[in-house]
Amino acid sequence: MKENNKANKTQNDENGVDAVISNSDENSVDPVATSPSIQQQFNELKSQYLSERSNSMNRLLMFIGIVLLFFTILIPIGTGIAAYFVYQKYSELQSQLVTQVNETKRHASEAEKSANDAKKYASEITAYQKTIRGIISKLTSKDFKNPDKIEILKTSYQDLLKMSTLTAEDRAIMEAYELQNEGKYTEAIAKWQSIVNAKDVNPELIAHAFFSIGFLHTEQQENDQAISAYTQAITLYPEFSEAFNSRGLLKTILEDYDAAILDFDEAIRLKPDFAEAWYNRANAKRTLKNHEDAIADYDEAIRLSPDFAGVYHYRGVSKRALGQHQEAIADFDEAIRLRPDYTDAYVNRGSAKRAIGMPGEAKKDFDKAQELSKQQ
Repeated sequence: MKENNKANKTQNDENGVDAVISNSDENSVDPVATSPSIQQQFNELKSQYLSERSNSMNRLLMFIGIVLLFFTILIPIGTGIAAYFVYQKYSELQSQLVTQVNETKRHASEAEKSANDAKKYASEITAYQKTIRGIISKLTSKDFKNPDKIEILKTSYQDLLKMSTLTAEDRAIMEAYELQNEGKYTEAIAKWQSIVNAKDVNPELIAHAFFSIGFLHTEQQENDQAISAYTQAITLYPEFSEAFNSRGLLKTILEDYDAAILDFDEAIRLKPDFAEAWYNRANAKRTLKNHEDAIADYDEAIRLSPDFAGVYHYRGVSKRALGQHQEAIADFDEAIRLRPDYTDAYVNRGSAKRAIGMPGEAKKDFDKAQELSKQQ
């Protein structure tokens, strides 16, 4: 009974549950069936997400495409443009470089021309200075009365006067020369003295001025003044060989032969090829009857100046004094050959011929000497 009740109860419970479930099912709402807007929103969100993702991908792809485009197209173009500008700059620099090279060549050419011009001008200046020194040397030479030298000096004088660079000292020298040439010795001495007294004059030029003063005093037989002038020239220019030689000549005139020989010694020491000094020293030694040494000096003078008739003549005189008559006659022959009107050479040759027993030949020489003497 109880089991029946229990079974009934169980049945009733199951029925109750089913009823509740059935009732519950009838009253509940299907979320899908009853909420269509949620699904729609979900779909929209999904669609929006996919759309945005698609857009993002598109942008990414576009960016990648742009980057690829830049690297594949724009960079070569940019590189080409850059290369073009670089080439343009290079061409410009190359053009400037060529211009600079041409300018450099032009400047180098101008510099070379200037250097050549400078050399030319330096050469002309040197030649001018050499001319001046030569003129001074000739003007102060004791034998300036030589006709050949006078003509040379006149030509040089005219040439020098044309020079715009002629200094006051140069003009004074030219004027002194003109006065000397005209025989106006006193005025010439004063002109040379003005050069001596001028300021800032080269000591060598002053020495030459004193030398000329000495020569002019000698021409006027003012021997003491001449020696003083030569001494001043030597003091200013100790290597002035011509001044020693001229002072020595004055000392021979004053018969101070030993002192004269000392001056000739110094002239020869300073200028070993000074033929005139060798000749003058030989004459001084001959006067002192030192014929052997005199002949040695005459030999050197002849070696240096083989066309000087006087050297042969006086060497012959020394040889005749030593009894060397044949050798003396040979020297007199050469002196007469060089100077056919050499009266003394005829006289001395005649004496030598007479000494060796040739009176007839000697008479011919004496007659010729007498004839020449009348013509002079």
